[in-house]
Amino acid sequence: MRSKIIGSNNDIAFAFMIGTVLIGVLLGTLSFCFVSGSAADRLVSAAKDYISYRQNSEIGYILLDSFFTSSLYIMALFISGLFALGQLPAIGILLFKGSGLGMALSQAYSSHSVSAAMILIPSSLISCYAISIAGKEAISSSTRLLTIIMSNDHFSDIAVHTKRYGAVFISLEAFAAVSAAVDCVFSMIFSGR
Repeated sequence: MRSKIIGSNNDIAFAFMIGTVLIGVLLGTLSFCFVSGSAADRLVSAAKDYISYRQNSEIGYILLDSFFTSSLYIMALFISGLFALGQLPAIGILLFKGSGLGMALSQAYSSHSVSAAMILIPSSLISCYAISIAGKEAISSSTRLLTIIMSNDHFSDIAVHTKRYGAVFISLEAFAAVSAAVDCVFSMIFSGR
């Protein structure tokens, strides 16, 4: 019987995906801190426009924007999992999402305050959770496809695997919808509507 101190492979893989997103957040924050003065001014003005967009836009636009942004990352991870060598693109997508989040949080904090960053944090946590699960599933699928291709197994269970893979990603779209709803609620709260 295996000891539960180390944890299962799924726990370790999920922790690796969360760590990848957090490294991306750190890289995004550091890249914002070390840009030149004129570039930082342009980024801060873009963040002010983004925050004012959140405060002045219709709730439907915020909902659709947030949902489609999260869905874009989930779909990119879905596609990378359909290829036998999709592990590195999946990790790159997670790093890219994390760096964008780190950059956005840094911009919001530097241009407004903690309250502006609080508009982004709750929905970003839900979105990053869903994207981390999607990354874990994409890497697992990609590794399984590589194993099937490299072995003498003649694609015996690929149909069952593909159905399960598609079902997981359809359920992850529900996380994207919840993230978009939370984004709308926090935009309404912090804009004073």
